[in-house]
Amino acid sequence: MTTNARADPNEHYPSAADASNSITQHGFKISTRKLPILKAEPIEQMTADLGIAPPEMIFGDNLVSIEHVSGWGINFNAYDALDRVDKTGGSMLQVAHSKEWQSTREKKHEGITEIVKPFDWSYSTDYKGTLLPNSPVFQPSNIPIPLELLKRPDPILFFDEVMLYEDEMADNGITLFSCKIRVMPQRLLLLCRFFMRLDNVLIRIRDTRTYIEFGTGEVIREYVAKEEKYEVVRQNLASRGQDVPAQLRDPNNIGDLLPIVDKSLERLVVMLFSTIRLLSAAQEDLKPIQPKAPSTPTRSETSSETTSRENPIGSATSSSPTRSIAEELRKRASSATETYVAYGVCEKLVRECSRQADYTIPQAHEKNVSVPKTKDGEDLGVGTGWWFETLGLTPTFSTWAQVTFLHMYLLTCRLRCFPPTHAPIWHQHLLDHFFYIAEDRMVTTHNMAARSVRNKYLKDLFVQWRGLMAGYDEGLAKGDAVLATAVWRNIFKGDEGVDFRGVGEIVSYIRGVLKGLDEMPDEGISGGGVVFGDPETEREGVLIRSRMMDAEQKEGQIKSKHRHAKAVQ
Repeated sequence: MTTNARADPNEHYPSAADASNSITQHGFKISTRKLPILKAEPIEQMTADLGIAPPEMIFGDNLVSIEHVSGWGINFNAYDALDRVDKTGGSMLQVAHSKEWQSTREKKHEGITEIVKPFDWSYSTDYKGTLLPNSPVFQPSNIPIPLELLKRPDPILFFDEVMLYEDEMADNGITLFSCKIRVMPQRLLLLCRFFMRLDNVLIRIRDTRTYIEFGTGEVIREYVAKEEKYEVVRQNLASRGQDVPAQLRDPNNIGDLLPIVDKSLERLVVMLFSTIRLLSAAQEDLKPIQPKAPSTPTRSETSSETTSRENPIGSATSSSPTRSIAEELRKRASSATETYVAYGVCEKLVRECSRQADYTIPQAHEKNVSVPKTKDGEDLGVGTGWWFETLGLTPTFSTWAQVTFLHMYLLTCRLRCFPPTHAPIWHQHLLDHFFYIAEDRMVTTHNMAARSVRNKYLKDLFVQWRGLMAGYDEGLAKGDAVLATAVWRNIFKGDEGVDFRGVGEIVSYIRGVLKGLDEMPDEGISGGGVVFGDPETEREGVLIRSRMMDAEQKEGQIKSKHRHAKAVQ
């Protein structure tokens, strides 16, 4: 007979390989498994192994697992979560609450003291996950989880909620541990929450958030513990005019009412771990094989001696299978770090691009003060530098975006010269970082809180980027006149009253920067050593009359004379 897809109902699922749901993104395999409550025999075994009685509802076969192709991985399971429960009752805070809980229950239920065990009966745990063997440990960090990236309307490719254990504390409250995970195209967030509500005594929430950025392999783990007295929370909810019993059942509704009592941030980079492992393997395989001590050869050994000398497989200088494997490992290590390096350098490059036409809005954070507007309704800021003071552009978001786009385009032209396997990675990170910075500017500088409004602007910016790429490409191919038209259309918004000397300076600036980038080696670009100059230096060259203009004018005069002569004839 088969029960729950198992021949034996007491059989355990030992690994993520038996998980019922999974998805793979950028080398990360995310798996979940949800099965019924454990049967009697596994519960008895777990009790013996843990040394404490498990909760009323224990989902011992449930699992959330994240594994990377490099061998790094982390999972969340009920056994390890319960193994972090205090088994002695030695915590002063827990003992105080235990006695209070026990005394209130003794008044209501005779003999209830018999079930109070010398361990943390609330099953409170600070469990942060179980790392796979040989995985690097997290290191303390001050880098927070990027909430703005999680607020983006990215499609959710995978979502699941997994319960690990739950106990109703003999109808005196509830304690549970559950996990929620959502996977987007470029990142994931896993929330593992312990929630305990002991009626009339205490409310406790302990959250472990694990964030992974697929492109860089960066893993950030945040642990936050909150707790507050039950009566304090109840009064705060009542003052809001809300349904108190209903609100107390949902930790999402009361989390903001609980003060933080413990918090930690940790971080690691899976790509670096992968590289270290691969390079270590490569170094190990590249070690020359030590020759054996000479011995008297047998006849069979003598017959094969000539072949062995002609093709010395064990030689460190030969093209051996061992060396081939080691060389392949080195190649894989290089490609594994490429996206990590590109991510960091592109952030630096985009910030250099955005610095050119940077601006501020002093009124943005002042109360009851309106922000000045342009005639088109844009927030008007304050900016300095050539683009504003000499060229006369207005310090607005759209001006900043177009000037930033122009410099990003110049970098994109140079990145096209990277090897075909590398260039797409750099292009993508360059564009991603711009949109991260743009959305952050919308929130912090323009107080644009509505996500739907930000998304509309971001989509418009992407369309503009695609259009200006085509326009500038055409200008570089067809000549300065066409390039000047693209500059006039994008930077000056097609203003017919513009001083075209400024347009000419930008065109000359574009040509000069492209020449300078072309002369830089790939190592200089990939090291982030790009600093843009001042377009002001192009003015003298633009004011010099071009010989091509004279030639075109002379040719036009000649053609005009020929047409006039034909007309007279």
